[in-house]
Parts: sequence; C-alpha cells; structure tokens
Amino acid sequence: MATKGSNSTEKRRKVFGLSLDRQLMLDIQHLALDQDRYVNEMIEEAAKDLLKKYREKAK
Repeated sequence: MATKGSNSTEKRRKVFGLSLDRQLMLDIQHLALDQDRYVNEMIEEAAKDLLKKYREKAK
C-alpha cells in the first residue's frame, strides 16, 4: 500500500482552499469536460499562463 507523499508528484503539490466566482467555476468545469481533463489541470494551466503573462510584461 502506498503512503501519502510516496509519489514524487504528490511531494511537489500543495493543497489549499480557493474561492471562485460561481459562474467562472461552472465555465471551467464545462471546459474541463469538453477537453476531457481535470478541473485542477485547467486551473493550473491558467495560473501558469497568468505568471508567464506578468513575467513577460515585467521585462
């Protein structure tokens, strides 16, 4: 039986609560279903894109 944190991916993850606008969350959920992906993957992709945008803007 695997213990929590035994997977290298789990060790790199941080769990935290997040409050989003209801309609935004519904839109993300529908997009995730359309793309056959997890909502978490979609939100991570959006966060990475946001960081990239601001890093490029700062240059």
